[in-house]
Amino acid sequence: MSDFSLLSSLPPDVADSLKRAAIAQEPKVIAQRRAFHAAPELGWQEVETTSAIVADLTQAGYDVVSGPAFLGDTVRMGMSVDPIPGEGDTGCIALFDSGRPSPTVCMRVDIDALPITEAGGNHAPFAQGFASTSPGVMHSCGHDGHTAIGLATARILKPYLDTGRGRLKILFQPAEEGGRGGRAVAEAGWMDDVDLFFAIHLGLGVPSDSAAFAVHGILANTRYDVTMTGRASHAGKTPEGGRNALVAACQAVLGLQTMAQSSQPGIRVNVGMMQAGTAVNIVPDEARFTFEMRAQETEDLQSLEARCCALVESIAQAHGVECELSQGGGAAGHSNPATLASWAEAVNTATGAFSNPMQDFFFGASEDAATLARRVHQRGGTGGIFVLGADLADDHHTPNFDFDEGALIKSVLLCAGLIAAAMEVHLN
Repeated sequence: MSDFSLLSSLPPDVADSLKRAAIAQEPKVIAQRRAFHAAPELGWQEVETTSAIVADLTQAGYDVVSGPAFLGDTVRMGMSVDPIPGEGDTGCIALFDSGRPSPTVCMRVDIDALPITEAGGNHAPFAQGFASTSPGVMHSCGHDGHTAIGLATARILKPYLDTGRGRLKILFQPAEEGGRGGRAVAEAGWMDDVDLFFAIHLGLGVPSDSAAFAVHGILANTRYDVTMTGRASHAGKTPEGGRNALVAACQAVLGLQTMAQSSQPGIRVNVGMMQAGTAVNIVPDEARFTFEMRAQETEDLQSLEARCCALVESIAQAHGVECELSQGGGAAGHSNPATLASWAEAVNTATGAFSNPMQDFFFGASEDAATLARRVHQRGGTGGIFVLGADLADDHHTPNFDFDEGALIKSVLLCAGLIAAAMEVHLN
């Protein structure tokens, strides 16, 4: 790693030039956000989304790594049982090298959607004609906006990069939901030479024209898919001949809900899905469920994980059924370093992007970018996650979710400013 430190500032003439460039991009940013919103794709399946991103980045003049070359042979957690063509080879990274040493800067945005049916009626995307056209799939967390921000940032920065130093990576990460893509990106080595890493997230309760840089309490999380296998029998004639996988699973689910009792911060356990049984008169021989755990500290999560897995396995044993636990994803815990938060706030002031920087923000949920930030820190760099204000129509992960599109161009200006400051770009 280099001796890069967060001392670089943004010259006023560069800030003014970036602001003019960002304002000129606003119509395209909104149009791209709406195009991505109308065509959402689930994690690892962002085939058309990736294709559109690669075309835009290539046209802007970046070297782009995508397809099988992007993640290589790293493990992809949470793939479909029946994969679609191209699944697992989504996402990409745009690269630029100034030819001058230090620093390597990486900006990350996420691109996947959620398995949610979008609302109709007076819901703005529906009323304005850009609601999801993919049944049961919706951009309900703002990743469509993140993608558009990443592309616009790449476009407006490109003319300046030759004047700066170091290298730039703009990462369009697949499969953020469920904590899957970040681990694959880290294991593929893309973070190993990064000096400065940052990710963004719109909304999360931060109002429009505000921004949170001193972010803490990003929860570590992990999830498991559980399959319990028993023995079928006639529920009326010979119930004693069966081994009821559904009953065992139900007892495990109820037991898991008690495991969140803890004085440690951020402890959460949730069972989100369960399937079992084929008919009312058959003792079920298979049950499947998925549960997740969260904690503010990675070490607390590891302890919780061990206890939850032991509970599930012991209940299965007591009921005489077999049990298979398969880890389906997860992310590290994280809090932004104070030096990074102070530097980002100073760059924000220089750009005039967000008028109201928040002094303290507790994230209170998980974010796959924390896995990438952790990898960067382990390698000697620094990294964090910034929350950019956008008023919401409804909460994240709900059918009526939508955000204030006025936040898009402010976010582009901030992101461009952060990269320009770190790479010390200047006007010719």
